[in-house]
Amino acid sequence: MHLPLPLIITLAASAFLAGCKEEAENHTVDYFTANPVERAAMLESCEVSDRASEEANCVNADLAEQQAQRDQYREGFQKTFGDPSFD
Repeated sequence: MHLPLPLIITLAASAFLAGCKEEAENHTVDYFTANPVERAAMLESCEVSDRASEEANCVNADLAEQQAQRDQYREGFQKTFGDPSFD
């Protein structure tokens, strides 16, 4: 059975395009800091991703999470001990 060349090219192009996925928009660390719900959703999806350490959104969401945790620790410290005084 011989397939016509245009059909072979069409099938090959379809297979190639099916392998391409649409990239999501990359967000900054500031975006994920300002949007904790989006950050949590991104971190959850990054947990199951094989290439999370290479994806900009995963890296930025992780950095925003680290920053949010530092801010939370700082606020707790200041509530407990007050502002540091170096006078």
